[in-house]
Parts: sequence; structure tokens; C-alpha cells
Amino acid sequence: MKRLRLGAVLHFLIAIGHIGCLFALDEAFEAYGIREIMYQMVSGHVWMLYALTIGLVLAFCLAGLYALSATGDIRHLPLTRLAIITVVVLYSLRALAGGISCIYDFTWLQCISSLIPAIIAWCYWPGVKERAKMC
Repeated sequence: MKRLRLGAVLHFLIAIGHIGCLFALDEAFEAYGIREIMYQMVSGHVWMLYALTIGLVLAFCLAGLYALSATGDIRHLPLTRLAIITVVVLYSLRALAGGISCIYDFTWLQCISSLIPAIIAWCYWPGVKERAKMC
């Protein structure tokens, strides 16, 4: 269960990082090469970029709380095992997509941004196997 705790810590650190990005969204989007896509997505409603980032912060915190719930460090949250499985699947897909992207257009930022989801999926994997504790 130490790996689940590490996964929770990583999620909380990612959430803190996204809070920091609220003060420099343009620079963060530019670093990832998604500035134009993000602005097109919100159709000129810049406030939506901040709302989306805050939504991501809440989602990362929730994922961290589910990891702590699975370890028994906090009270049991509903659908804990399903949430853990969802995190493993989504992060595995993100790591795979990022890895494939690195083959065609390698950047260190893309490589690290693919490695971190792989580490988080690995951290949450024990929660998938520990069915008896969470059900």
C-alpha cells in the first residue's frame, strides 16, 4: 500500500502544480504546445481556461483521496475500487499515447509527461489487485 500512498502524494503535487499554473496559463500552454488549441476550445472565453484548470486540480485531489481511501488512511469513499481501476486505465492510456508521440516527435517534456502517468498507474496497480480490502 506504500505505492498507493506515493500515488496520492504525486496527485497532490500535480494539483499544486496546476494551481501554480493559474498564475501563468499562457506560459504553461506555450510550453506544452497547446496554447492555440486551448484558446480555440474555449472560443474566446478565457475564464473557461481557469475554470478548466481548477476542475483539473479538483480531479487530481479526488484521485489522491481515493488512493488514501484504498489504503485505509481516510474513511472509505464510495466506488473506491472502480475509481482506482479508472485511474490505472486512464494513466496507462496517457502513458501509451505519450510514448507513441515521443517516437514521432521526441521532446524531453513529452517524455517526462508520459513517464509520470506510467509511474502513477504503477502506484495505483496494487489497489486493483486488493479487492478484498476495498469492497
